[in-house]
Amino acid sequence: MTKRASPTPLVFAHYMLIMQPKDGDYTNDINLAKAAGIDAFAVNYGGWNVDWAQHETQLARFYRTAEQLSFHLFLSIDTTSVKDPNVIISLSNTYLSSPAQLKVDDKIMLSSFQTDPPAWDWQADVISKINGPVLFFPGTLSDDAAALFSDDIPGAGLFPWIHPSATAEKEHSTDTALASQRDSTGKMWMAGIAPWFFTHLSADKNWAQAQDDKIFMDRWSSLLSLKPNFIEIVTWNDWSESSYIGPPDSSAPGASDVYWASVDHGAFRDLSKAFIRAFKAGQTSVTVEEADEAVYMFYRRQPASALRSSDPLPLPADAASLKDEVFVVTLLSGSADVTLKSGDAAPVSWTAPAGLQKTGQAWSYGAQGLQARRGDKVIADKTGPAIVVRLEKYDGNVVAM
Repeated sequence: MTKRASPTPLVFAHYMLIMQPKDGDYTNDINLAKAAGIDAFAVNYGGWNVDWAQHETQLARFYRTAEQLSFHLFLSIDTTSVKDPNVIISLSNTYLSSPAQLKVDDKIMLSSFQTDPPAWDWQADVISKINGPVLFFPGTLSDDAAALFSDDIPGAGLFPWIHPSATAEKEHSTDTALASQRDSTGKMWMAGIAPWFFTHLSADKNWAQAQDDKIFMDRWSSLLSLKPNFIEIVTWNDWSESSYIGPPDSSAPGASDVYWASVDHGAFRDLSKAFIRAFKAGQTSVTVEEADEAVYMFYRRQPASALRSSDPLPLPADAASLKDEVFVVTLLSGSADVTLKSGDAAPVSWTAPAGLQKTGQAWSYGAQGLQARRGDKVIADKTGPAIVVRLEKYDGNVVAM
C-alpha cells in the first residue's frame, strides 16, 4: 500500500462537450453524477468538426446549470483540436470566479487530453497568464512512469490516460510505478479508469481492448490500494468508444443505427458508487452494507470472433483478447445464492461470499437471466438481451445491467 498526500481525494468523470445531452440540458447528467459520488465533470473542450462559437455557448450553459445545481466543472483541453493557447487563457479567466469552477486548495483545476505535447509551453504561455493559481494536470498517453516524473512537469502532477491495448498486468505495473514515482517526487497523480472500450466505425477507429473484464472492476480494486490523488472516470459520454457511464440518448437522430444508443451502461455508474466511497474513505477494499447490495452482469451480445462477410471492416484490434463469457459481479453484505441462466444451457449456481466478487461463466446463445437470493430475500432478478451467433454489424459494446 502506498501513501497519498493531501489534498482530499476526489473523483471526476470525463465529459465530452461535443456529445450533447438530450435538448442540451445537463440537469440529468449532473444529478446522476452527484448521486454516484462524482465530484466534478472534467469538460473535454474540443474534438472533431467543432463549431467553436457553438462550443463556447454550450460550455457557458453547462457552467450555468452546474451553478444552479451546486455542482463543479473544470476544463480538460483537447490539444488535438485546440491550437491557440489564448483560448485556454480566456476560458479559464471567464470561469475563474464561477461557483461551479472546481477549486482544490483555492486553485482552479485544469487538465488536458493530449496525444503529443502541444506547440506552446504550458507554464509560460498559459498558466502564468491565468488570473489566479492553477492546479494543472497535463494528460499523457505514455506509460513510462520514471520518464514522466523525471521531466519538468508543467503543473501539480500528471494525468496518464488509459492504455486499452496493454494487458491488465502491464497496466497494473504502470500504475504501481506511477504511485512509486508520485511518492518519491512529491508530484501528484490523477489516475484514469474506464469501462470496456470498443469502437467499430472506420479503418482507423476499429478496436476493442486487451484487458477485457479486468479493465474496470479489477483496476478499481487495484487503485484503492495504490491511492492516486484523484481518479477520473473515462468517460461519462464518449458513446462512439463505448466507454460511457452516463445515459445515452436513444431518441437522437440515427440512434437506431449505432451500437451505443440502446445499450445502457448505468451498471458501471452504480457499481462505481461502492468504489468511490471506499476511495474517499482511504479504504483498500470495498465494504458493503445490506442497503447497498447489488448483483450485476456484463457481456457482449455476440461472439468476439464473429464477423459477417458483409461487414465493411475487419475484426477490431485486440478482439482475440476478449472472452465469450458473462461476467457476474456481486456486492453483498453476506453470502447469497446466485444463479445464471444463459440461453438454453442448464442454469449455473454458486454461493457468492460477502464483499465484492467477479465471476466469469461461459455463455450460450439466447437471453441471459441472473438471480441472487438469500433465503426468501430476492437481491436481484434480471433478464438481459439475447446473445446471437452474429449481428448485422460487429458489436463489441458491453451489456451492463
